[in-house]
Amino acid sequence: MKFQKSIVLAVVLAFTCLITSCNIEPFNDDYQSIENNNKGLLKVDFDGKTFTSDATSATVLNDVINISGFRGVNQEAIILTIFASKIGTYQIGVTANQVETNAAAYSTNTKTGNGNVWIGATDFITSQGEVKITEIDTKNKTISGTFFFTGQNQNLGTKEFTNGVFSKISYTTEALPPSGKNTFFAKVDGVEFVEDAVQGVATSLPGFSTIGISATKNNLQTIGLTLNSDIVEGDYTFSSFTPPLGQYNLSLTNSNVSQNAGSKLTITLHDKAKKRIVGMFNFMASPVLGGQSYEITEGSFDVTYF
Repeated sequence: MKFQKSIVLAVVLAFTCLITSCNIEPFNDDYQSIENNNKGLLKVDFDGKTFTSDATSATVLNDVINISGFRGVNQEAIILTIFASKIGTYQIGVTANQVETNAAAYSTNTKTGNGNVWIGATDFITSQGEVKITEIDTKNKTISGTFFFTGQNQNLGTKEFTNGVFSKISYTTEALPPSGKNTFFAKVDGVEFVEDAVQGVATSLPGFSTIGISATKNNLQTIGLTLNSDIVEGDYTFSSFTPPLGQYNLSLTNSNVSQNAGSKLTITLHDKAKKRIVGMFNFMASPVLGGQSYEITEGSFDVTYF
């Protein structure tokens, strides 16, 4: 059962990164600009070698710290998400309540989402490592510390990440960038989901071409929709595994996907030339392995994707 949960978690993270550009951290699509604007360093040992970042990114927002180190044109990445706002030592992969789980992950490709992912979690009870935040320099807005964790991958097994260090990484205290003219509305169990940003991304991989729409708040909670790129005006029913698919993420490790019963998606406009899509939706979002479900209602969107 412990490994089964880690399997699901790995699948969920890969899917989330694909449709939301990894909203656990506000990635900049201009990789070069990250490299030029942030000279901080993240490095860690695994597979007998040392991963050394050539770009970094971090946020400290609403008691959540996100730290990422990138390498190479595919933005191979180490990602740390800690529910904290001050220095201290924090366990990875342990859920303190229904939502908050300190997380660590390694992805071989965050540029397109078409890579392998290792997640630092098993049963959400047993610690898989730790992050020690040793300095948050509020004057210069940099963050430093150390970390280690054991990563899990469904097909490739475990991977040990040791001697991790992040040093003088510049952080921001702002939410995701503005959404332009994109609009989004939805309620979760009758309460309005007030997002910080709405994004639309078209993804084309061999045999897999989709449009991802994501509304995100606090850089962690997300309502996401994955649609076939050739979708036309009409009514559809959400699936749990293939587009059209809905997802509600409370955090990196708490993801809930759409169920068929009572779900509905209506596309009222899809202008492929202008890359604009408009529609309405509702679905029941449930954990893959069972547990609390969330009713997503009164959904609507008007998004230009890129």
